[in-house]
Amino acid sequence: MDLYIGTSGWAYPEWKPAFYPADVPQRDFLAHYATRFTACEVNGTFYRLPSAATVANWADATPVGFRFAVKAPRAMVSGKVTWTSAALRTRDELMDALAPLGPRLAAVLLRYPNGVARDDERLATVLRAWDADAPPLVFDFRHTSWFHPDVVAAVAGHGHTIAVNDVEGTPLPGLPPGRIAHVRLRAAHYADDARRGWLDALRTEASRRPTFAFGRHEGIPAGDPHAGVGLAEWLSEHAVDGDV
Repeated sequence: MDLYIGTSGWAYPEWKPAFYPADVPQRDFLAHYATRFTACEVNGTFYRLPSAATVANWADATPVGFRFAVKAPRAMVSGKVTWTSAALRTRDELMDALAPLGPRLAAVLLRYPNGVARDDERLATVLRAWDADAPPLVFDFRHTSWFHPDVVAAVAGHGHTIAVNDVEGTPLPGLPPGRIAHVRLRAAHYADDARRGWLDALRTEASRRPTFAFGRHEGIPAGDPHAGVGLAEWLSEHAVDGDV
């Protein structure tokens, strides 16, 4: 079963002491995080490219089976779906910076602004520009016009997928097709039935393809098993043993 669970980021001092022990310094947060989770969604790369040394430290702090989903810089998604020459340069710089991760790099997340509506021609330029041998893209669309079967099929046809953003705490009967599945659990509270529903859905998807689920990182205190990092811990705990 290829199920990877984590949160969006790890560098949160407010998770002490419910998640990080009081005596763990922030420089060791990722190493501790990787003892509890198998994946992390990195959002800071949206604002600036990390150095190769920083990325090498991420690799050193995590086991070889750990996986990262890294958000693409804003230059690759700023206002348009098409990629300009500047966006293509940023793409190359990003992949060079992430090279130390090796197989730990599971996906690159493209988060498009709410105001960017569907444009099939522009989407096609992105799909053509991505190396088929590179980790898959996860398209995080927000404008509702993108949620159409033709778009879903085009993205999946190139081996990529569309992110699911669950803000209501409601499990889905199935996830968008693609080489991987990517779920962002953003609701403020997941009732017991919703937790079990998502666990079942994630297990089902993970029996077919690598599946990633990331708990909300902000606004939820650590230790709450119904949202945020606490929900991710609950899912991780029960993902293998199946006892709920």
